[in-house]
Amino acid sequence: MIFLNNKGFTLIEVLISGLILFSALSLGTLAYRGSVRVIDKFTANVAIADAFPRIMSQVKQELMTHRLEGRGRLGRYVTFKWNSKVIKSSRNIISSYDEATGGLAYGRFLVSLNKIDVVVSYHRAGVVQEKGYEYYELSWFKR
Repeated sequence: MIFLNNKGFTLIEVLISGLILFSALSLGTLAYRGSVRVIDKFTANVAIADAFPRIMSQVKQELMTHRLEGRGRLGRYVTFKWNSKVIKSSRNIISSYDEATGGLAYGRFLVSLNKIDVVVSYHRAGVVQEKGYEYYELSWFKR
C-alpha cells in the first residue's frame, strides 16, 4: 500500500511560489519607480512654466540696461541663461510716450526688436530638465 503524507509542500511548489512572489514584488517596484519618475518630470515642468514669466520680466529689465546676455537663478532649483540678438533697430526718436506720467517724454530714444533665446534648467535630487524658449521683445531706452 501507498501512504500519502500531506504535511508539507514539495520543493517544486516552494520554488514556484517563490518565483511568483518575487515577480510580483519586482513588478510592483517597477511600477512605483516609473510613477515617481513621472511625478518628478511633472514637477520640473510645472516649476519651469511657473518661473518663465518672471524670467521674461527680468530679461526685459536687463535689456533696458543694454545687456545682450545673462544668467540667473530663481529659487533653489531653477536656473536660466539667455542671450539676445537685435533683429531691427530704429533711428533716433525725439519724443516718446511716458507710461508713468501719461504724457510725452522728450529726449533721444531708440527702439529695438530683439530675439531672445532662453534656456531654463531645473536641478533637484538627480532630476535634470532643460527647456529652451525663443521669443521676441520690443525694448526702448534713452540714448
